[in-house]
Amino acid sequence: MAIEFNPIFDGMPNGPQKIKENFDKINEGRQWGPTQNATPSNGAQGAFTYKVRNDNQFVVITFWPTGIKTNPGRIVYLPSSITSRMLTFDFIGRTDNGGYGTMRVDGDTGKCTFTANDDGGIYIQQTVALK
Repeated sequence: MAIEFNPIFDGMPNGPQKIKENFDKINEGRQWGPTQNATPSNGAQGAFTYKVRNDNQFVVITFWPTGIKTNPGRIVYLPSSITSRMLTFDFIGRTDNGGYGTMRVDGDTGKCTFTANDDGGIYIQQTVALK
């Protein structure tokens, strides 16, 4: 069943344009910025991406470090300009082998350290509120 919108806009100057402008106002600031890469250090391997929402109220972190149980010194850095504004610093993720792992973020330095109960990759995806 098709809906005919023309009668809705009859007699309404710039009706479709006004609706689009209002829709754009509603969505303003709710879009995410580009995906960026965190900085791996000490031989950290895996995927380490994050993106900040355009209104700077949230960051989404998607990390997949590998081999952490046998190499606990592998670390990654997020920009301290983000971590200093985070409201949460401890995260739990699922490992490839069905176990769990954790990530702790140092808010001052941006340093992310990992622990795991097995040597698979730890999948951590978290949306974090920023202050």
